[in-house]
Amino acid sequence: MADRFIEVDVDFDLKIDPEALIEEVNRAAGLGLYLASEHVLTTAAPRTPWESGDLQRSGDPRERPGSIAVDEGKLKAALGYDIVYAARQHEELEWNHPIQGEPKWLERTIRDEADNVRAIIAKQIRKALRS
Repeated sequence: MADRFIEVDVDFDLKIDPEALIEEVNRAAGLGLYLASEHVLTTAAPRTPWESGDLQRSGDPRERPGSIAVDEGKLKAALGYDIVYAARQHEELEWNHPIQGEPKWLERTIRDEADNVRAIIAKQIRKALRS
């Protein structure tokens, strides 16, 4: 049986820097968090209560880049709307939205998009590991 195998002695000089690898994965995860946050805010737009459009625009990452903040060190993202009444509008379950929107629009969107959020982050990590 041993005669069916060919033994080849090859030396692969693999140098892996675990710290650099962790940094690259964290950077990719941070980018993924940002892109996933953009996705959530964009997907939430049709659910956002609308009267004049000010609330919706306050959470538009294209118009307000500050609507998303990512901490790559802790791998956490914060996203939201920066208009004074956004939190109250989000939480009031009994308020009527005759034109467009619903209460808890951001919370519901995050829950509904959880699989897509994970996929967006994972895609960035996979891209980083391939390079």
